[in-house]
Order: sequence, then structure tokens, then C-alpha cells
Amino acid sequence: MRPERLRISAFGPYAGQEDLDFSALGNHTLFLICGPTGAGKSTILDAMCYALYGKTSGAVRSGEDLRSNYVGYDRKTYVEFDFAIGDRHYRIYRSPTQLLERQKGDRSRPVEHKGKADFYEIDEEGREKAHITSKGVDSAVEELLGVGLEQFRQIILLPQGDFRKLLLADSSDRQKIMEQTFSKQAFTLLLKKELQEETQKTE
Repeated sequence: MRPERLRISAFGPYAGQEDLDFSALGNHTLFLICGPTGAGKSTILDAMCYALYGKTSGAVRSGEDLRSNYVGYDRKTYVEFDFAIGDRHYRIYRSPTQLLERQKGDRSRPVEHKGKADFYEIDEEGREKAHITSKGVDSAVEELLGVGLEQFRQIILLPQGDFRKLLLADSSDRQKIMEQTFSKQAFTLLLKKELQEETQKTE
């Protein structure tokens, strides 16, 4: 999976709408998300994980919990994530259940909007080609990626505490931390998925 674009609105510390264009990195498939403590690095990963699976990267906060504290009822919380697998491109839109301003009547009394998820296939220009599903998006993503939420966390998202321990550990302890942090099953699933994609390319 290659991330291409991430749009977040009223999500975590980001009160406005923010667009991250990963396609600007070109062929650089390895990159670093860096910044001081509290800059919002984890929120970017939370947003990706939430878009794909409806849950955050750390299993601590829900989508509802990640609505920004810095916005009023006039701004909607949502995440839109574009990514590619091989030469095919996809988009997931997801919003949590939240209170929003009424379109009609007394606007001082917000109304509840239920959470929503939509999964699309898009073209290289970002235009929606086909609506895949709005029900069971999590299952559709798992089938497409070949990994579920827990495997995705283990493969993609190394917990920050474990990363610090990993940097400071000696070689023998480092091996134990790696074994605890990552499971063989997750890597087996990822390798299987990669081999399937390579086989499809050569056919």
C-alpha cells in the first residue's frame, strides 16, 4: 500500500482542514514524519488507521474521541485517505458520530449525525470511478490489503514506547523487543500479499 493523499478535518489537534500530499514524494517510498512532541505526528497515523479500519493506531481513542476540541458545531470531523496498491487507486471517506449545527431551525441546538464510511476506487487524477461499498468497509479493506487491524498496527505502526526501548537496548534485548512487537503471522501475511501482487504483474 502506498499512501497518496490524506485529508483531515477537525480531527485531533487539527482544527481546520489539512491536506497531506504524499504523491509529492515521487519515488521516495521511505520517508520520515517528524516534529516536536505534541506536533500531531501520531494524529496523522491515527487518521490513516481510522480511515482504513474505523479505529485509531493505539486502540486507546475512538473516532468520536478524536473530534477536535478546538472547533464548534459548524465544522464536521472526517478523514479522507487516498492510497494505491499496484496500479489501482482507492479512497476511503470516514466520519464519526458527532454533534453538528442544524441546517434548519434553532442552530444553537446541535443535532447528532451518525458515523459514515465510503470506499471508492479512483483514477490517477483522484476522480471516483466506482463505489465499492459503504457497509463493511473494514472487512473490504482487510480483504484488499491482506491484513487486519492488529496486523496493520504491528507492521506499519511501531508503538513509540517500544521504539524508544529499541533504540536504547543492546543487541540481545533488541531481538526480544522485535519479537514482542512484531508477530511472524503479520509478516507472513504481508509477504504473501506482496508475492501475489508481483505474480499479477508478471501475468
